Amino acid sequence: MAPRTVQQLFGFKDPEVNMLTVLSGLEGYRGHGGKDTAAVAANALSRMLSGQWGGKDIGSVIKAPGQYEAVFKYSKQQLADPAFGAKVLGGQDEYNRIRNLVNNPDLVKQAYEASRGAQSFRGTAAYAHKKPTDYVPVPGKSNYYFDPLDKTVYNKGLQLFGGAGAPPVKPKEVSSALGLENLVAGGNLFGKETLENIMKQGVQEELLTSLIQPEEDNTNLFTQLLNQTRPY
Repeated sequence: MAPRTVQQLFGFKDPEVNMLTVLSGLEGYRGHGGKDTAAVAANALSRMLSGQWGGKDIGSVIKAPGQYEAVFKYSKQQLADPAFGAKVLGGQDEYNRIRNLVNNPDLVKQAYEASRGAQSFRGTAAYAHKKPTDYVPVPGKSNYYFDPLDKTVYNKGLQLFGGAGAPPVKPKEVSSALGLENLVAGGNLFGKETLENIMKQGVQEELLTSLIQPEEDNTNLFTQLLNQTRPY
C-alpha cells in the first residue's frame, strides 16, 4: 500500500514533522479548512527541494536565518518537541489538528500544485504587492505565495508526492472545461454553467475563489486560471 502521509512520502522523522507542524500553525491562517496552513507546509517543502534556502533537510530550512519570522525565537529542539508545539499552538487538540493537516498529502500537494512550488510568501499586510498569478488560499485572510520552483525541481516534488491526490489539471483540459462559448466578451464574469464545468474537470475550488473577482474580466480570469493550474 502506498504511503499516505507527508511524513512517509518525504521520509521525515517525527521531530521533523513536529517542526513543520509548529511552523505551519504559526505562519499560516488556520481557518477555512487549513488551506493556508497546508500552503506554508508546501512552501517549506519547496524550499527544501530547492536546496537554496539553508539546507536540504526540513529542519535546517525551517531554522535558516532570516526566513520564517514566526519561529525566529525558537530553537530546533523546541520546535521538535510536541509538548512545546501544543503550548505555542494553543493546546494539544489544536496541535494535533495542525499536525494532521500538514501530514495530509492530498491537502499539501494541492497547495504545492496551486502555487507551482512557491518558494516565497507574504502576509495580508503586503497584499498591495500581490500579483494576479500569485496563489492565495483564502483571499483576504491568508498569505499569498509566489516564486515558483524550477521545472525540474518542481517535477521531483510531484514524484515524491507520488499517488497522493488527483493528477494536476493540464492546460488543454482546462481550456475544454471552460466552455469558451460561455465566456461573453465585454468584461462579464464566468457564468454558472461555466463554473460548474470547470469544477467537473477537477479544478480546485480554492483556485476559483482566489481568481474570480468582480472587477476582473474574462480574459484576465482565463489567463490566471491557466497559469494557476498548469504544471509548466
